[in-house]
Amino acid sequence: MKDIHRILEEELKTMILVCEDIYKHPELGFKEFRTRQKVIDVLDKAGIAHEDCAYTGILAQIDSGKKGPHIALICELDAVPTLNHPYANSEDHAAHTCGHYAQIGVMLSVFTALKKAETLQDFCGKVTLVVTPAEEFCDMDYRKSLIREGKITHPSGKQEMISLGVFDDVDIVLSCHAMGLDMETYHAEIGAGLNGFIQKRAVFYGKAAHAGSNPAGGVNALNAANLAMTGINFLRETFREEDAIRVHFVMSEGGQTVNTVPSRTQMDMYVRAKTVDAIFETNAKVERALKAGAYAIGCDLEIQDTPGYFPLHQDPNLTDLMREHILKYMEPEKIAQGTHGYASGDMGDISMMWPTVEIGVAGFSGTMHGVDFKTADEEQAYKVPAHYFADAIMDLLANDGEKAFRIKADFSPVMCKDDYLATLDNLNKTNIYQKETGIL
Repeated sequence: MKDIHRILEEELKTMILVCEDIYKHPELGFKEFRTRQKVIDVLDKAGIAHEDCAYTGILAQIDSGKKGPHIALICELDAVPTLNHPYANSEDHAAHTCGHYAQIGVMLSVFTALKKAETLQDFCGKVTLVVTPAEEFCDMDYRKSLIREGKITHPSGKQEMISLGVFDDVDIVLSCHAMGLDMETYHAEIGAGLNGFIQKRAVFYGKAAHAGSNPAGGVNALNAANLAMTGINFLRETFREEDAIRVHFVMSEGGQTVNTVPSRTQMDMYVRAKTVDAIFETNAKVERALKAGAYAIGCDLEIQDTPGYFPLHQDPNLTDLMREHILKYMEPEKIAQGTHGYASGDMGDISMMWPTVEIGVAGFSGTMHGVDFKTADEEQAYKVPAHYFADAIMDLLANDGEKAFRIKADFSPVMCKDDYLATLDNLNKTNIYQKETGIL
């Protein structure tokens, strides 16, 4: 085996340039055609075979040829809409304000270094680079059009890959993400939890009339939406702190013209919480408020539910192993552990079924999803995590995969794949409530 850390340093020089270029050319989920080509170019240059998966995703694998653990390295391709970011594209305002471009740099450099150093010759098992599209849950009309066309079956990249069987024989899942903590105080975040969520769309149907000469002849769908929002806001005092609940919404359609009583309005929202039970409990409260707003004004109501992501629960044993290796590169006081984030990600779905870690990394400045987000320290954003992930992978594959198999044996999945997919299907529904029936 060659010196993997020396080779990794060489890989990082190229990879940082590639990924900072990706930062400047962002693309939304399932539109990452330029970005995926950048990754393919790197894999082709390294002589690593790859295949397409999940529309714009990529899979590549290196195999020792010996029986052992299967480790998946996750990185994400997509950006998120961010108005006025200096590199936001003109089509849909996509910008890399969540750090996915740097994930690519970390995991791709580790993967190619493992190959070039011929590391797996001295170990066992195999490592798969899973380049996933569409982590950010946005641009849903486009994604639903892809589903109707049969190009995908689920709106998120990892949901799609789970359904396709990508992870069926995986034992350990490793990932990283820009963290939301003070990056001066902390350089790594381990064992963090994330909220899960359901996405909802509420469409209120009223009756149009001239807003000046005949407002009494209309049924104001905007008033119904406003009452619903007020109801949700009054419910907030019932949200328990320990459930980490967030309900937030936008009015994506507020009416058709100022001079007409709004005949249709549309709210898009997330219902987030720390546990599945809390998500469903809060969702029921939100539905009562939506129905109450429609009923009070006399509107019909359509509620469209789309399954979002499950809460992220990181495996404690895998977290402990990662911590041992991270400590080689930073002081213990630089590591935050056991925090909880109110955001969500589809790594949560994977964590329901496989031992998973997603290490929070530093090296960025600005606000997550904000106009000023950028790389501030290449050492922390790319180099340090690449080195400790390389160490962790070799540890997991050493001694016939003893540590990896022990972690897998101690892991208790929350659900099996079949139950997971059935839950997604059950959550994906549309209900119509009509004022004529008196049932809302």
